[in-house]
Amino acid sequence: MTSPGWLVIDGTPPAQLAADGLDGVVLLDTTEPAAAALAADLGLPVLAPGGPVVVSPGGTMFAAAGWWRHTPDGQRVAAGPRFPAPAWPDADLDATPIPAGWLLSAGPAPEITRSVAVDPARPLLVCDATVTGPGLAAALRALPEAADVAFLAPGQGAGRPVALAAAAELGEPVSLVNGIPLHTPSGEVVVYALDSALNPVWPEPAARLRCLPDGREEVAASTPPQPGLRALDAATYALELGWLVRVSGGGLHAMPVGPLAPAVGRAAVPAPEPAPAPAPAQESTADLTPYRQLADGRYRVVVGTPGLDINDLVWPALSTLFTAALTDVPAGVELEVIGEPTDWGRAAAAELAERHPGGDAAVKPYQVARVLALGAEPAAVAAPAPRRRLLLAAAGAAAVVALGAGVVAAWPERPAPAGTDAAGEPYPVPGGSGPSPAASGSRRPPSARPSSPAPRPSGSAPSAGPGGDTEGTSSSGGPDPLGLNGLLDLAAGRNTRDSGHADVYGSGNITDGDASTYWESRNNAFPQWVQVDLGNPAPVRRAVLRLPPSPAWPARSQRIEVQASADDKTFSTLVSAANYTFDPASGQRATIMLPGSQWRYVRLVFTANTVQGAGQLASLELYRL
Repeated sequence: MTSPGWLVIDGTPPAQLAADGLDGVVLLDTTEPAAAALAADLGLPVLAPGGPVVVSPGGTMFAAAGWWRHTPDGQRVAAGPRFPAPAWPDADLDATPIPAGWLLSAGPAPEITRSVAVDPARPLLVCDATVTGPGLAAALRALPEAADVAFLAPGQGAGRPVALAAAAELGEPVSLVNGIPLHTPSGEVVVYALDSALNPVWPEPAARLRCLPDGREEVAASTPPQPGLRALDAATYALELGWLVRVSGGGLHAMPVGPLAPAVGRAAVPAPEPAPAPAPAQESTADLTPYRQLADGRYRVVVGTPGLDINDLVWPALSTLFTAALTDVPAGVELEVIGEPTDWGRAAAAELAERHPGGDAAVKPYQVARVLALGAEPAAVAAPAPRRRLLLAAAGAAAVVALGAGVVAAWPERPAPAGTDAAGEPYPVPGGSGPSPAASGSRRPPSARPSSPAPRPSGSAPSAGPGGDTEGTSSSGGPDPLGLNGLLDLAAGRNTRDSGHADVYGSGNITDGDASTYWESRNNAFPQWVQVDLGNPAPVRRAVLRLPPSPAWPARSQRIEVQASADDKTFSTLVSAANYTFDPASGQRATIMLPGSQWRYVRLVFTANTVQGAGQLASLELYRL
């Protein structure tokens, strides 16, 4: 980027150059006589660098040796390291200028600092491991305007204790970039955690933190820990089945909507502990402790809410989340389940613990800022701008997060019965007047008609049996205190109907919340359909279809059309027939995006199945979002 009215010339100036309409010329040539001669010829100021130039993507041109302004009358004036000058002014800091701001370091500037993205509104202070809390506070006091802080240190969450100490020293919040921001090949700015060689390895979900003087942190900005998740506030994202995932500087927490779920808009989380401390007793409060960074540097992943059951159907979604969020994390990972799992859920959690051990990994792709090749530098160049350093004590250096390996799957004692809060009292949930498994993620009561679980998935024909539908339960409307009803499954517990089914595999199994029960149509009788009655017309924008999430069910493809009706008589096609793959490796689920129009009845029409001569479905979930 250059200022309007300035012409940038990379190479030899043309013989004839019109000066009309120009405020000046930027000559990317370190030969001073050429710049001085051009200024005299044009009668305009000419800016030339004293050495190589780094062009920050979307930012300014940076010359570590400084820019020199040549005037038509032959004067040469130092113009600072950046052109055009950023919105933030230079500060009286004993620090090394870098493209994004300044480097606070007692040693040579590491090469990675040339890749730090420039925020045109705020300078960035990049600190190395010699910076202490008081030293950082002194540097921030020297700045005329607010700045962001980042730490050039290995590990996830590097520099958080130092930033918190500086906030306590200043008595005001410190804005911490929770890693090093870099431009990726796609052009996006991504905040990366670094490995022990200071290579970027892992995109940090909690990208920016506000470290508060009282020792707390607020997530000021984050990116989805899994692509495609919808943001509810700066730290919270919608998952599936009415579940949320909340990120912090030291971990993430997946939980069902319920009394202990954080209110949307509140992003404050406890700060990292400087030393191991006994876990406080769980209370009925939104500020639970799972966000707290572990003393040994591990990344803490928490699943569930004390006293609430964990629906089996959510484990495949959690597996996908953890695969996206924990690959290449430069720290050990602790997986702790604090909800009430089923036996199948315990097995799923153990499998997740084996699959996501953390530790060092391959370097993520990233793009350094472009360096303009200016040829060999002359033997004598203009004197660089003064390079000054902060005199920072090595004591109290920024903590380095230790690299670990292995995941600990912790299972606490049952704190309270399902459907109660931590004190054992019944709780209200959004969308109803009392405990609602649909809203909380709890397992529902078993279907009135028994259904064999996953043992017969591969294609053997079932025995003929009596028909009949399982009646679902309806949930009444009500207040939405958390504003999260859009995350809840509209089909949960609702009445169902089908064109026919085999044996005990009735349509009610698709809304009972049990991962092991399923609907299966009559064999070799396509087309077959199954539908759900939402009770009242509702805007439906997303359908999630599932089979039992078990490796015992081999991958298969089913051809399905989505229809809808307002009166259960005349049906319209929402999505034309298409093939959908159900694979144990991806959680045995398929997602279909819908138009979002108002319908009461939603029907799935099955016309093919590559494994079984019938339509099969364990769960149909319908969402407003």
